[in-house]
Amino acid sequence: MMSVLLTLSILAEAETKGTLWYFQQMDSVGLAVAGVLLVCSFIGWGAMIQKWGDVQELRRRNLAFERRLRDEPAVVALNFPRGASLAPYEYLVAEAVSAVQRHKGRLLRQSDVTLCMGHVENAVQRGVSRTMVKYEDKMVLLSSLVSGGPFLGLLGTVWGVMLTFGALTEKASISQLAPGVSGALVTTTLGLLVAIPATFGYNYLLTRVKLMTTELENFASALADRVELELEGEARRNFAQHQEREALRRAAATVQPAASAPAAAVSPSPQAPATDDGSFSPPGWEDAQ
Repeated sequence: MMSVLLTLSILAEAETKGTLWYFQQMDSVGLAVAGVLLVCSFIGWGAMIQKWGDVQELRRRNLAFERRLRDEPAVVALNFPRGASLAPYEYLVAEAVSAVQRHKGRLLRQSDVTLCMGHVENAVQRGVSRTMVKYEDKMVLLSSLVSGGPFLGLLGTVWGVMLTFGALTEKASISQLAPGVSGALVTTTLGLLVAIPATFGYNYLLTRVKLMTTELENFASALADRVELELEGEARRNFAQHQEREALRRAAATVQPAASAPAAAVSPSPQAPATDDGSFSPPGWEDAQ
């Protein structure tokens, strides 16, 4: 019965008293708690608006890069400048390309492709983990406001009610009790004003982050498959070129000894001595003379 009368009294006074009157009924502790809750409310709204903008921008850039990547003939041939602001999908591709570059020119067999793909998958997984941390930025702040706002408001209310009841006398009336209780309830109201928008914003943003995380993992899986197919094709080309070079080297090694052999295996015939008139005569001609 007393709570009903108290509520009716507060509602009746609310018609004639402004919002400032309720703050005037609070003590210094209640005002401090109310100030903290007002700051938390501004921080929560700012964090939600900024996080929503970041999520929309990241998803737009991801989808734009995914469409552009479909037209690229080779993922491993892409080049990303250092220090550039990359979208999450671009960052994963840059990490994969960086891992492939360490094995450039050494892919000949399936074992080489398997070794390279192990490094590529590790690099992509590290990129996914770092990107997920970026996705979850500011979510901890919103979660803290959702859970901590009502408790902080309840603290201010309990403190104000405790002081109000402590100052009552034996002949206290509702008119003496109502101002202190109404001032104490301001902190609870502010706590709910902090927590309720943060709850809706947190749930919406958490759903968007989970969706983008699933899309990121799917993109990482598709990227690994495409890189593996490109590496297998490169390994086959490298192996064919290696076989051609080996065939040319063996052919050159076979032809070189034959070209360096003497033109005739017999010894050259001795030259006939020259006569006095400059002509040549067969050997033994002088003895015959």
